[in-house]
Amino acid sequence: MFELDKIIGVIFDFNGTMLFDSKYHIKAWSMYVEEITGTYPDESDQRNYIVNKSAKDILEHFLGYEISKDTLEQLSEEKEHIYRKLLANDTPPLAPGLVDFLNYLDKYNIPRTIATTANLSNIMYYFEAYDLYRWFDPDKLVYHDKRLRDKPFPDLYLVACKMINIPPKSCIVFEDSETGILSAINAGVENIVAVTGDNDCKGLDGLKHIRACINDFTDLKKELEIKNM
Repeated sequence: MFELDKIIGVIFDFNGTMLFDSKYHIKAWSMYVEEITGTYPDESDQRNYIVNKSAKDILEHFLGYEISKDTLEQLSEEKEHIYRKLLANDTPPLAPGLVDFLNYLDKYNIPRTIATTANLSNIMYYFEAYDLYRWFDPDKLVYHDKRLRDKPFPDLYLVACKMINIPPKSCIVFEDSETGILSAINAGVENIVAVTGDNDCKGLDGLKHIRACINDFTDLKKELEIKNM
């Protein structure tokens, strides 16, 4: 049994970990692909070319040619604008059990932050829609930035550890993807909880340094030794 009480810093991925929003991303991508190509992807195309794929891979597949970094940034933001509108029309709740866990971390003054490949526009939307100010300092967040390499490179998690002034070996990371888990491992994190949530990733519990695999944060009490949560 892994004892969370021995961990002195917590870092969360966001999408698919704190917010189960896969269906909104899939729909937003599908709507955007239709906008730029005239054809709405069917379920097969969604499964093969959108689910668990990077924005670059998605765009280049459906456009049929390689795009520059600047074009990638522009087109990705256009898609994210659609995604945020879909969320605003529905506003799904944070992952089950997450609010209780965040209140637990706050009660015991455990340093925490978010390391995500989401862009700044999305992060600001999340903070306003879910009042994340209750638990996180926005100045300590780490998000998609041209100056940092995206996951699976270690950059995001290395910076996140510096933001909360906790070494990687003393942090626990919550992630939902193999790419994110590899990023944490590459940063020197040795305690990772895989969150299956609403994604299609299988076998995350078999990766290195996975201390527990949970469906959502309601599983923490039985999977980890957390006192007074």
